[in-house]
Amino acid sequence: MPLNREFVAKLLADIAEAMWAAKRLVERGFEELDLYQRLALRYLVVELVEAAAAACVHILREVFGVEVEGYPSCFLRMARLGVLPEALAERLAAAARLRNLLVHRYWVVDDRRVYEAVKRGLVDFEEFVERVRGLLGSEAGEEAEEAGGG
Repeated sequence: MPLNREFVAKLLADIAEAMWAAKRLVERGFEELDLYQRLALRYLVVELVEAAAAACVHILREVFGVEVEGYPSCFLRMARLGVLPEALAERLAAAARLRNLLVHRYWVVDDRRVYEAVKRGLVDFEEFVERVRGLLGSEAGEEAEEAGGG
């Protein structure tokens, strides 16, 4: 199956929407957030990671022919292939591990740490979106060259 650009574009739009909502929450101090807003931050971490990981898995499979197990390894593999800088991949893998904690061991989660992780980590998702857009742009150029006999 070839790279599904519409699918990836939808995932990038989902990331942008989740980042917008998360930014609105972390503009406030942690103490100002009520229970529902703290729970919303947890959900937004899950949404951000799952959308980014879905794009990551799709790109790795369709562009590079690579299969991965688990969300953290997806980002790390993209770094090994030169798509993401190593430091960014490590931070995204840490976000994926936080997502796993939120989903599988939510009762041990410290909401203040989630808040701080979101506040620090939104720039990582912004950079991920830009890197994927850049990859898709260069991929489009390669497809045009191939079609034109280049």
